Parts: sequence; structure tokens; C-alpha cells
Amino acid sequence: MTNDELFAKIHAKFPSVAKAATEVKGYLTVRLVSAAELTAVASWLKEQGFDYLDMVTATDWKGPVNLDGYIRDPNPNVFLPEGATPQVDAPTATAGVPYRDAFELTYCLSDLKEKAKVFLKLDVSRAEPSAPSLAPLFKAADWQERELFDLFGVVFSGHPNLKKILTPDFIAGHPLRKDYVHVKDKFD
Repeated sequence: MTNDELFAKIHAKFPSVAKAATEVKGYLTVRLVSAAELTAVASWLKEQGFDYLDMVTATDWKGPVNLDGYIRDPNPNVFLPEGATPQVDAPTATAGVPYRDAFELTYCLSDLKEKAKVFLKLDVSRAEPSAPSLAPLFKAADWQERELFDLFGVVFSGHPNLKKILTPDFIAGHPLRKDYVHVKDKFD
């Protein structure tokens, strides 16, 4: 089945979905309008044979990262060659990048028998990022959603064990958000 044929089937069942402006590595990439349709689309795709969840990830589209709180002194690393310095200038916006005030969640579902993949993309608000959990459908979603909760602050409703997985409990905030301000702690 081609990408166009598969998209036609998905679009017939869920008319509000659209093809994403850019595909991921040539695979069918579908953009969902709202988080409410994520579970229904993923469940239907699982019935169609896409029964393996490869990954769940997020992209912060806010813009350049905030460097407040991070070490920016010239050459704090004694192992750098003499005269070498790390980047000390704040990053600037890159022309042509579609910055927006949202996180983009990306899900990759695979049909292992047919050797096919479908990517689902969904924008969630930065203010209160949330999406339904796919852990009841795919066991692989469990730790991946916990990782996104820990590092981006995305709350997955219906998740059986949504708690931090990578950072210690004393760290406030979510380190992969571009507006995260690092607070010096005992490890700095």
C-alpha cells in the first residue's frame, strides 16, 4: 500500500486529519488537529496492523534556548585544548524555522509484517501541555511518555504511572524546554 492509499483510508475514517507539510524520511506523516483524536486514530491504526509503537518524542518550537543559569565562562573545561572556548554567545533565531508557542509530539507506528511506518504529529500548548496516554494501547508508550513528562512537562492523561524517570526529584522544571532556567545545585 502506498502512502497516498494509506492516507486516503485514514482520511476517510478521520476527515479532520491532514498530511503534514513535511514527511519524516519519506514515510506517511499525518498531522492531528487536536489531542482528542489521538487515541482514536492510534487505536484504528493498530487494528489495521500498525501494532508496534517505535517512538514517542517531542520538539520544542519556542525558538533559541535560554542560557540563563548555565556556565558560560570562557574555557571552564580543563580538558579543552589551550585557546579553545565553548560557545559563550546566546544562540539566535534561525531564518526560515517555523517557531511557534507549542510542543510538537511525534509518534511512530509500525506495521512489521508489511514493513510500513506512519508518523502522527500533534501540537500541544506550552502553557499546559497534555495529551491522552497511549500506554493502554502500546506498552512501549509507558517509559517514553514518562520521559516526555520529565523532560518537557507534557502530562499524559490516563497514564498508569506518570512520574519522573530521568532527573532527580529536587530538580525543578523540565530541562529540555527552551525556556528552562537552570538553578545551580550541589552538582554544579
